[in-house]
Amino acid sequence: MTIARATSFGAWADEYDRWRPDYPDEAVAWLLPPDARQVAEIGAGTGKLTDALVARVDDLDVVEPDGRMLDLVARRHPGVRLHEAGADALPLADASVDAVVVADAWHWFPKEESAAEVARVLRPGGWLGCVWNVPVLDHDWQWRALGLDPTLALPDETDPLERLGLMSGSAEERRFRWSWQLTPEQWRGFISTVSHVALLPDAEREATLDETERLVAEACRRDGTPGVPLVHDALCVRWEPAGAAS
Repeated sequence: MTIARATSFGAWADEYDRWRPDYPDEAVAWLLPPDARQVAEIGAGTGKLTDALVARVDDLDVVEPDGRMLDLVARRHPGVRLHEAGADALPLADASVDAVVVADAWHWFPKEESAAEVARVLRPGGWLGCVWNVPVLDHDWQWRALGLDPTLALPDETDPLERLGLMSGSAEERRFRWSWQLTPEQWRGFISTVSHVALLPDAEREATLDETERLVAEACRRDGTPGVPLVHDALCVRWEPAGAAS
């Protein structure tokens, strides 16, 4: 993963906010300790997970390194504390939050430095909760519509600690399957925000998106429906630092 990919999303913040999926309620609930009141979200992007968190916790800090993304969070949630900062330098006090949560962003962070910062700001008994929306692709046309090679599929059985890229602490994993019904135009919009497509040269990107829309339109005609589902697993991992005590 290059720096260019990790910092690319702010350039199309409005599109990202419009086309990216939300997260199922049961996944969000699993990420948070039952009695969590003060929570920090890091790498928040445009606030797709933030929208769910504000309804669940009393006190929320939102950390995001790209001000263009953070501006969209501010528009929807003016009462939330916002910080333009990275995961490896959290602007939070020691032992100040019950949980730290991350949505579709942990893989961009420097792992050990970010984990150390998370451990520093967590209270005893708190944890890091990470979630990724992972498409579940059963047909070749779906792989092609996403601009992906089926041989690049991630293995289902991966140690949760290894998935986070960490060597210490303890981790557990859960998956929550959900389905997103999308028209060909909506598939195109979603794929346009995926970094491996969005960073293509203009002509190549448009050709890829045209092919996505064509493939989905064909599937709609076969099914006789205006849209077809894009099934996801909300892949969730909870991590507790080594030596954490309740």
